[in-house]
Amino acid sequence: MRKKQTAKQRKTEETTEVQEFVVEKIIRRRIFNGRVEYFLKWKGFTDAENTWEPEDNLDCPGLIEEFLRDAHLSREVEEEQSEQEFIPKEEMESGAPTDLSTYLEPECIIGSTDRKGELMFLVKWKNSDEVALMSAREASARCPQVVIDFYEQKLTWSSGLPLDSLLSEKATSKTGNMALC
Repeated sequence: MRKKQTAKQRKTEETTEVQEFVVEKIIRRRIFNGRVEYFLKWKGFTDAENTWEPEDNLDCPGLIEEFLRDAHLSREVEEEQSEQEFIPKEEMESGAPTDLSTYLEPECIIGSTDRKGELMFLVKWKNSDEVALMSAREASARCPQVVIDFYEQKLTWSSGLPLDSLLSEKATSKTGNMALC
């Protein structure tokens, strides 16, 4: 015999159903913390409700394939164009990411700057003359070796006294400025 259910119990059972969201369109692609993520437009939802989702959570291989094919074609068209495009200073200073960082692979870091308290790298892309600003956090996750190469280029080595004399000098000097780890 079935127990009677209160309206509250029925409502609870109804709301525990798994709601499946349908991807309408893939807008962008990025690598975040070593994982591929896609910026998705959800069917039946506004653009304000678009979200970044890990590739592993998605079940839309056709849309992913179409997006990657379109991204590849647009990259080929960009490479064929002879005129150089520049990113306006206003766009670089705004918080908006550039589309280049979605599709192109970093070749090297040209320089660094501070933007609103965040370290930013000026990145040159492989097979392109384009550059764009990328946060140091994103660059470290996406292309750690490129970041290491940049810092290695900035290192300067002291060719002064041999290490033994520096160590003995530090041991005898009370006001030495060399930090030992």
